[in-house]
Parts: sequence; structure tokens; C-alpha cells
Amino acid sequence: MARGRSPPGRGSHVKITRLLSSLTTALLLAGSPLSAMAAGSTNEPPAAATIGVRAQSLSGAYLAAKAAQLEGDLEAASDFYSQALAIDPDSNLLQQDAMFAYLANGRFEDGIDLAAKLRDSEEASKVARITLGVDALRKGDYDKAIAELDIVNPSDLDALLLGHLTAWAELGAGRIDAALSRIDELDSAPWYAIFNAYEKGLLAEVAGRVDVARRSYKQVADDQELARTSPDAYLAAAEALARLEMRAGNSDAALAAVDQGLALVGTYDPLLHLRARIEKGETVEPAVADVQDGAAETLYILGQAINRGDGQQVALLYFQLARAIEPRSPALLTALAGIAERSERLDLAISYYREIPESSAYRRTAELQIGLDLWYAERKDEAKEHLRRAVRDYPDDVQSHTALADVLAADKDYAGAAESLNEAVRLAEAKDSAGWNLYYQRGIAHERLKQWDQAEPDFRKALELSPNQPAVLNYLGYSWVDMNRNLEEGLDMIKKAVTLRPNDGYIIDSLGWAYYRLGRYQEAVDELERAVLITPMDPTINDHLGDAYWHVGRKREAEFQWERALNGEPAPEPDVIEAIKVKLEKGLQPETDEGGSADGRAEPAEEAPAPSGPRANAAPPETGIEAAD
Repeated sequence: MARGRSPPGRGSHVKITRLLSSLTTALLLAGSPLSAMAAGSTNEPPAAATIGVRAQSLSGAYLAAKAAQLEGDLEAASDFYSQALAIDPDSNLLQQDAMFAYLANGRFEDGIDLAAKLRDSEEASKVARITLGVDALRKGDYDKAIAELDIVNPSDLDALLLGHLTAWAELGAGRIDAALSRIDELDSAPWYAIFNAYEKGLLAEVAGRVDVARRSYKQVADDQELARTSPDAYLAAAEALARLEMRAGNSDAALAAVDQGLALVGTYDPLLHLRARIEKGETVEPAVADVQDGAAETLYILGQAINRGDGQQVALLYFQLARAIEPRSPALLTALAGIAERSERLDLAISYYREIPESSAYRRTAELQIGLDLWYAERKDEAKEHLRRAVRDYPDDVQSHTALADVLAADKDYAGAAESLNEAVRLAEAKDSAGWNLYYQRGIAHERLKQWDQAEPDFRKALELSPNQPAVLNYLGYSWVDMNRNLEEGLDMIKKAVTLRPNDGYIIDSLGWAYYRLGRYQEAVDELERAVLITPMDPTINDHLGDAYWHVGRKREAEFQWERALNGEPAPEPDVIEAIKVKLEKGLQPETDEGGSADGRAEPAEEAPAPSGPRANAAPPETGIEAAD
């Protein structure tokens, strides 16, 4: 039973590590209802809340709102909070919870109304005043913005956000030196450096101080180590520098700045798009146009820095505040779509992507992600047609072909997947940019088509390009063992994969099943028991352990594991269910034991390949200050 559970893309981004992990307890809303909501979040698909349902009581409306909020359905939560407030408009608790929900759902005007009431509330004052400050900034009431943003005893993250927003308000009021000084005064944490340099560059450029802007942007672009704190800020600074140089008539310097950014992420669409415009000699716009754009960029960049784990809910608030200022930002829309996807609000995510203009550098990635979101929403025919159209629209784009291959492979159309991957490999090799993952994906497609003479060279090529990829080591090693070829080398490959990923139940299962195929049943039991502990409900692992138990004489335990396999997640295929039932009735027979478990040939654990196009290219790989989790 293959374990390619779903098309990669949304769930297989580059590894995300915790950013500013020591600060997660000092986030803007620590201890607030919003942070509590984040702590209660889940990766399971939430149940659908019903929009337009009328609650019958205050408690009913409130509980329905909280349930919807925990499920990530902020539209329903906002609706139920409105119903509750209609019954009890003076409740401070209701006002707080409703304000957070309104703001996170993008209902800024409703949030503003409640923020004005909660300005002096001990529990919600901080968020209320930031909201009022952002509102004043967007309306050009800069002195009021400064007053609202003057909050005592801020955390490190608060201080950075408040300082940057206040600097934009100072600039809006015509006080250029005061604006730049606000940035210079922010020095309480070493990780401020990249954000301060980028923001100072933006402020100086809007103020007309081009030399200061250039120095600030270069301070970031010339030190790639800063990208460990915020790759988004690093790439944004490289892009801003390129735009500044092009506007100053320095096209060579502009291209050099683009190359600095692409050295970090070679497939970053905004920089690729900008390079094409520079090479054509087109007029380019500055990174931000005015004070309002700058304030929105502040919120976006800091939101991206914390957009993971518990910080995602705070990031959502930042993004929605930014959108209240600049509602059409493609970067913001992409970020909002990403959060909607992680909350399994796929229709909402698709609606955000569709707002991105056709001319935007983010549009291609949006189209690919729409296709994958349609697939995850069980609109599979639409997904395939959408991605086929994307391939027609972007015929020279590697990621368009691999995104289509992803869903075709998930639909078990391995011939179609192989065809798409052939084109992707051809395009990538022509650009000398073919990565291990392309060959790995194509190898899987060929293997599923029983074209081992074509699959094996692809797996070998993937390992040549990246020798320590656990997924490839596991797949090739197990395939050899299963075919009774290169047994020692194959087993060593699987062992190496387990060493590289010791807590991966699927790879450990492959090692156990390899021992089983070699007749080393007690060793198989030892490994398969480990795999079941790590991944207890996988039907294939339970089935394998049952077979191994049977061979070492532990027949009652074997039957128990087979029973568990029948109830596993994801549900076994019908033929597998039937084979397990036969084993439960008659025991493990020689004909089923010959050649593997009840699922026929037990294929190796297939890890979802690394990202091939969707959103992994719209935003850079995220790395943190500290080591990977």
C-alpha cells in the first residue's frame, strides 16, 4: 500500500523552524482571548459552521461564536458575536472577543467601533490602541496615531511594531529626522537589526533621502546571514534596493541586487519578475509609495516573521490590519490565503488568490495554489483542468508542470504524472536547475507504472544530487529488497534513512518490512513495534506487524493488529480489507505470505516530495534564529 496520501504542495513546504522562539510568550496578544484561541488550534479539518443561523439565547450565541473561532471559521464567529452583542451590547467580555474576531476576519470598521470602547480596558487596551493607531495612520491623522501607539512597557515584539508604525506617523507629519531617529532608538534586541535597516531604507526613500535608503537596503542585502532572522525582510530589502537603483538609472546595480536576493531563493517570483522588467528597461515603482504603504509593509513583514505555530493568529491580525490600509497587496493576499489553507478554509483561500491581479508577480503561484486547493476541497476534476490550463498559460514554467504532476499522481494517473514530470525535467535541465526532487517524483511515477528500468536511474540521480535524502534512500532501498536485488546495499540504505529520520514511523516500517521480506522475523517485529508506537493508526503498519507477529508465533497479537488495520486511518483499500479478513478467518496463508502482506507488494513509505510550485515560491523558505526544530 503506497503512502502517498495526498498531492504535495500545501502540506510539504520547505521545513519551517521556529522564529524568535524565546519571544513566543511575549507576543502582542499573550494572555488574551486571541492567544488562547491559537493555543487551542488544531491541524484537523474543522467542522463547518453555519453562516446565517440564529442563536436562541445569549449563551447559545456566545458558545457558537467560541466554537466557530476555535475551528478557525472567523466569519461564523463574527456573525455569532454580533448576535450576542445585540442581546448584551454592554458586556466587556463580549466586546473583547468580538473585537478580536472582527479584526481577524477583516471586518475592520466593526473592530474599530469596539476598539474605541475598549481603549482603556486592561485586558484589551493594547490591541485596541494599536487598532486605533493604524486607523489614524490610514486616515492621515498622524499625531493621533503617535498618541495611540505610545504604549507603556511593551514586549520586544510590541516595541518593534510600535516603533516602526510611529516612525511612519512621524514621517507623515513631515518630521523626517524624528522618523529616522525612531528607528535608530530601537536597539533593545539584536534580532531587530534586519527589520530596522529595511524600515529605515523605506522611510528614507519615501522622504527623498536616497543615499540613506541605499545604505540601509545594502546593509541588509550585503549580509545574507541576516536572512536567518527574516528571509522575507531580506528578500524585500534586495527587491527595494533593485527598484531604487533602477529608478536612479543604475540598471547594472539593480540587477546585482536582484541576484543577491535570488542567491537566497532562486525561484522567488517577485525578484524574477522584477529582473525581467529591468532587462527590458521598464520603469519600475518604488518599494512603497507613501506613508500608508509603508505602515502596511511594516505589519506585513513582522506578520510574516511570526506566521507559524501559535504566532499564526497574531500574524493574521497583523495582516488584516495591513489590509485595512492596503487592501490590494498581492503579498498580503497570498499570506492571508496561506493562513486560510492551514485552517482548511479552502474556498476562502481561493477567493484571496483570485483577488491577485493578473499582472502581479504573485499570480502564477496563486494559479497553481488554486489548483491544489481545489483538489483538497474534493473538486478534483476542476483541479486537474485548472492546472492543465496553468500549464498552457505557463508552458516554460517547471513548477506548473510539477503541480499538475502532483494531482495526477494523487489521482493514480501515473502515466500522466510521468509525462508532466518529463517536461519539468527537460525544462529544468535546460536551465541547469534540476533538483533531486524532480527525479524522485518521476522515479515514483515510473515505479508505479512498473517501469523499473526508468525508475531506478531517476532514484540514483536524485541521490547523486542529494545523497542524504531519507525519502529517496528509503524508496530505492526498499524497492531493491522487495525485488530481491542488491539486498545488503538496499538494507543499508533503509537503515541510513532511519538514522537520518529516526522518528518517522513510515520509514521505520519499511525497515521492519524489509527484514520481514528477508525472513528475519524477530528483527522485523522489533522495528515494526517501534513504527506502530510512532504511527499507531496506520493500517499498513498494523497489517505488517500482524504478519510479523504471526511468524514468531504471537498469533493472538497478530489478530489484534489485523483488527486495528481494518479500522486504521486512512481506510484501507477494499482489496486490502478483504485480504485482512481472510487472514483473520484462516490465519496467514502461504499464498498471502509469498510476496508480502495482504496489500500485495508492500511499497516503501513515500514521503511527500519537497515543494514543487505552490506558495513555496510565493514566499521564501523560512529559517529561524535557532536550530531547526
